[in-house]
Amino acid sequence: MKSHLWSKWSRKTAAGLLGVTILLGGTNLTVRAEQPPAPTPSISTWSLSTLNEGEKYGIYPVGWYYDGKFQEAIDAVKVKSLIESTGAKLDQLGFSKKDLPLPVLENKVITRDTVMRAMHGLLARYELPAAFGIGSSSPIEYLQQKGIVQGSSEGLELDQPCTAEQAAVLASRLVEFSYDTAGQGAKGVFWKVKHNNNTLYLLGSVHLGIPEMYPLQKNIREAFEASDDLWVEADTLSGDMSYFANLMVYDDGSKIEDHVSKETYEKLQKVIKKMEIPEQALDGYKPFAVSSNLSMLSLFDQPDQITAASASGIDHYFLTKALLTGKPVHELEGIKLQADVFNSLTPEAQEKDLNSLLDTLLADGGKEGADSFKQLQLDWSKGDAKGVADGLVRGGLMEGELNKKLIGERDKNMAKKIADLLEKDGERTSFVVVGSAHYVVKDMVIDQLKAKGYDVQPVK
Repeated sequence: MKSHLWSKWSRKTAAGLLGVTILLGGTNLTVRAEQPPAPTPSISTWSLSTLNEGEKYGIYPVGWYYDGKFQEAIDAVKVKSLIESTGAKLDQLGFSKKDLPLPVLENKVITRDTVMRAMHGLLARYELPAAFGIGSSSPIEYLQQKGIVQGSSEGLELDQPCTAEQAAVLASRLVEFSYDTAGQGAKGVFWKVKHNNNTLYLLGSVHLGIPEMYPLQKNIREAFEASDDLWVEADTLSGDMSYFANLMVYDDGSKIEDHVSKETYEKLQKVIKKMEIPEQALDGYKPFAVSSNLSMLSLFDQPDQITAASASGIDHYFLTKALLTGKPVHELEGIKLQADVFNSLTPEAQEKDLNSLLDTLLADGGKEGADSFKQLQLDWSKGDAKGVADGLVRGGLMEGELNKKLIGERDKNMAKKIADLLEKDGERTSFVVVGSAHYVVKDMVIDQLKAKGYDVQPVK
């Protein structure tokens, strides 16, 4: 089943999709194919910011952007799916339900009025706290008061067909409003440090996301909005990935078979067959790139899921927000430095790490690692820093020569650069997003900042 999806995923995946090292702060090394021109999404400028949020909630597929119908009247199938998935997202708030069914839209033409009333009807199914203030006004007025519907009554054109884009925006705003009003949302692993007139917000990233990680708790989003700039390990959204891509492959025409033992290569072929990957898909890649790709693929049932997970990564989310809002982005390291870390492993160390991974994949197909990572994502959502740290150990993400290179010396350099930001003259607020391992692991960035005398406080 996976084999026919592999080429589709490879075509869709740009060189810079992140996440394969998950929390350790490296860049996702994805097997590349010749890239056809990317399809152009049908998204209006006014909706970009909201949809950057809403697409992470899992309430509609991003494929809607590309089907050529996103700005056309929404059909009954799509609106039914949107209402059901939005209702499921609201269910996760844990409120008691009244004995009311999901809103059903059976009109031949689904108008803006009917979609708005359906969104209000989703809220009306719950026993809500007083903070929601529901029931004090008509459905349309209520949605306007809460910012879910924007614009004056005269300009709403309630009798006009509702487009899929408009419906997705309304549902996205409804989810964000509901989670914010309920005081819920993903907490992440999040700290604040102040020194002189400078303030830093330190958020640990998970480079592969799931809907349970969104929406982020309101205080995280507000901290980003209040910040003057964004600092990341590497700007993978705007940076040139060609240097990294070139290091992944042998430049002399040789193949991995020429650089590893016969036993290792035979083991690799068994794993490739087991994972239903085309036989020669990894032939030109160095062992560290093969390990990274296999690690990534083992976390998912279908390769297509990697694209969505990478787009929902925390660093990708904030890089996109910075792009949309014009917020300056700065790098603590950069793509070249990270690429050199990966490539610095000796061939022997690369083969040793690859063998360890191959043994695991042959034993259980990576199920234990995938389960551990899912739990780690959920622990991150709950703000459980200890759970995230334990998950790194449980999932084996602190083992192997490569992972040892990805922490340690890099953390000293990160801590120094973060301290330099705190010591700058003037007054500045910065938002710093790096892989969570650099924050939650003992003696890494957070502990090093404390050792330097800074008062680093967790934000709950």
